[in-house]
Amino acid sequence: MVVVRVRSFSVLLFGVVTALLLGSGLASAHASLISTSPTTGTHVDKAPSELVLQLNEPVTLIEGSAQLIDGDGGVAELAEVRVDDGQRRIVLLPAEEIADGAYLATARVVSADTHVVSLSIQFTVGSVTAQGSFATDSGRGVEQYLNYPSKTLAYLGLVFSSGLLLASLWVWRSAPGLVRFRWVYRIGAGALAAGLAGRLFVLVAQQSGGVDRISFGSVRTVSTAPNGVAIAVAVVVSVVAIVVPPGRGRGSGALGVVQAAVAVVAVTLGGHGGSAGGWPWSFLATVLHVYGITVWLGGLAVMLLVLRAAPQLRRWHVVAVVHVGLAVVAGLVLSLLQIRPIGALWGTAYGLVLLAKVFVVVVVVGLGYLAFRHFRRRTLLVESVAAVSVLALTSVLSTLAPAKDVYTTDIATTLDFGSSEVLDIGIDSIRRGPQQLTISYPSTDGSVSVSVDLSSSAANVARLPVALTGATDEGGDLVWRSDGLIVPAPGEWKVTVRFDGSHGPKVASFYYDAL
Repeated sequence: MVVVRVRSFSVLLFGVVTALLLGSGLASAHASLISTSPTTGTHVDKAPSELVLQLNEPVTLIEGSAQLIDGDGGVAELAEVRVDDGQRRIVLLPAEEIADGAYLATARVVSADTHVVSLSIQFTVGSVTAQGSFATDSGRGVEQYLNYPSKTLAYLGLVFSSGLLLASLWVWRSAPGLVRFRWVYRIGAGALAAGLAGRLFVLVAQQSGGVDRISFGSVRTVSTAPNGVAIAVAVVVSVVAIVVPPGRGRGSGALGVVQAAVAVVAVTLGGHGGSAGGWPWSFLATVLHVYGITVWLGGLAVMLLVLRAAPQLRRWHVVAVVHVGLAVVAGLVLSLLQIRPIGALWGTAYGLVLLAKVFVVVVVVGLGYLAFRHFRRRTLLVESVAAVSVLALTSVLSTLAPAKDVYTTDIATTLDFGSSEVLDIGIDSIRRGPQQLTISYPSTDGSVSVSVDLSSSAANVARLPVALTGATDEGGDLVWRSDGLIVPAPGEWKVTVRFDGSHGPKVASFYYDAL
């Protein structure tokens, strides 16, 4: 009865937590622009001699991705494209002086966490002041469809090889001597090697700009990056461990521990832990998170596939609680890094789904504990329903962008110029990039005029004039809207409004933070 009870509980929890682990790997974390030259969305009188994209972390430029496109869709020739400032700055040098017009400079890079990020600067030159409309190529190469399957295979292999061994060393030291253990371990190590090799292929294809463009230079660039080195080492060690699995001879146990260590590091660097943002906390938290879950799931795999029972259950319970606690604490740190500001937790779809998932996970763990202590079929049924809910929420969460990358809110304020002259000001988004600023004045006096400027010391922008549409009468109010407003950088921005009404020109301002 005890064996059945533990196996039922283990099977369900194994599936749930594996799904959680795999789902978390699908979230995105990207390098991001912190400044551009020219400032995106602005006008320059004189053609720039170089175009600069400054990033917040080191990146790898995808070969042939840098382009300068004019308003008619033509591609200008570039004399040089270089990466400097420790791989944090992309510089495009036009081959000839840029003519008057609207332009879009683009480049694609691979960030430290292995995600492909598209970068761009939109600007106008000379007599042309209207920003252009540009179509972008959103096609996906075949390598993109290998990305998640290879990650899935690597995660499963990590559990069935590294997790299997580490859990056995903590609780069941005699398990590696069993033939069944060695077979499960070999399968896991093979899956890990295949999954990581697939990840390496995807990275090389992304660096090259497609499978058909793979070059030796791309292979060298990826293989010398930290995540590339970690993946290559993990693949080699895992292949050796297939031949000499733990329990096969003298030194095989030490080899297995080395394999576990390099595998955990490789998986960490292939995800959020490889991002320079939040270093070193993001790396350390991800290592501990991956390690904790790997040992937990590995222990369940030992009971399910190797021992076919649950000996030393009390000792395993202590080890599981410690490692689950470690994974939870590390996951909390990662959540703090991924979800900001705190309003993003309930102000984005990602945050709301994450809250729901955390709640259901708590329910699953609680029901699992009840089933472990006092087995009842009804409890197991409720636990199964909760587990299915977790899987569904994980599926939804894996399709959403992280909260910190999408969170926004609008701004509504008023500026009182005295003499009953009050303007209602609204901004539709606080995220940098395209924004819609709306000004409303409760009057139909056509002689009233308004102008707006933005400025930011944090973004080093002294003055950014805001083009406004002509005033329109909407329900007895005069309404002005911004035309082509692009806030180029995050930080504190000052909005200065000049209002010329029946009592003469007046100036007022307010501040807001752009993300």
